[in-house]
Amino acid sequence: MSQILKNNYLLNNARNIFLFMFLCFCISCKDDHKVSQSATSGDAALDKLTVDINKNSSNAGLYFQRAQLYYEKSIYDLSIADLKFALKIDSLNPDYYHLLSDAFLDYGNSKEAMNAMTDVLSLYPERVPTLLKMSELKYILEDFESSIMTINEVVRLDPQNAEAYFMLGLNFIALKDNSRAINAFRTAVEMDSKLTDAWISLGELHEEKNDPIALQYYESAILSDPNSMQAKHAKAFYLQNHGKINEAIKIYNEIITQDKMYSDAFLNSGLLYLELDSLKRAYEQFDLLTSVSPTNYMGFYMRGVVNEKLNKKDLALKDYQSAYNLNNQDKKVQDALESLKNQ
Repeated sequence: MSQILKNNYLLNNARNIFLFMFLCFCISCKDDHKVSQSATSGDAALDKLTVDINKNSSNAGLYFQRAQLYYEKSIYDLSIADLKFALKIDSLNPDYYHLLSDAFLDYGNSKEAMNAMTDVLSLYPERVPTLLKMSELKYILEDFESSIMTINEVVRLDPQNAEAYFMLGLNFIALKDNSRAINAFRTAVEMDSKLTDAWISLGELHEEKNDPIALQYYESAILSDPNSMQAKHAKAFYLQNHGKINEAIKIYNEIITQDKMYSDAFLNSGLLYLELDSLKRAYEQFDLLTSVSPTNYMGFYMRGVVNEKLNKKDLALKDYQSAYNLNNQDKKVQDALESLKNQ
């Protein structure tokens, strides 16, 4: 094809593309939600909601339900689109604003996340769940002083609100005021003994002070929710750091039995078996970690360490290379890979 013909072809093609995009724009302006309504996702729950929406397009609740599913699947743009449409139909439902704020935040748009919460607070300035949501957002955005001011408003409206004191504790930790954080968390668990995260935070703060009462707080966390893997992990990690290896391994095994996808339990139990010089058991844990969490470079790195100790250098080299491919910034991985390559 000559250069002139090629240029004409490209020009005509560009015109056709422009015309197509213009028509699509006109159609979307006419009904900017029709595309998502008619599309099939392959997900049965989503597709059922789409069918229901097409039958009853004025039902805000259906858009909200679909937005929730999109959000759970991390499809934030479609979640936002559905929520905006739901709010056109029903602009007074605070739950719509809350989820819209979450979706914008996870989509990387903190300004719109804040705008959504500001909008709902303009409607319900003394609604406690919304004020708590706003304080949480400000905390995430590291506006700690403003978050505390919002929490103080919650406490004024509801002095017995345990969640407010928990949020207060988180802000004090961020401000490195651990004494006030401890007081806030203690108040929170006095009001609601089921606040597992508050018990864990108390344990961590006392562990920083080398106060053995930390273990009691971790045990209280487990009592508050026996199914909390985080609470069990916190206790196991405490035992691990205080030389009680067998007790820690026992808890990690309990966690793995309950939740086979809890990757930290595989990693930590493997490290403890390695400390006990039980290479076979250590290898099993790290090998399982690479299966349940194939993007966790530590599983490959630690399996490489075991393989190297077992004098399986070819396998160790492959593991180190896999770890390096996943994270080439960790110096210990760099050093292990280079050292083995140079042998």
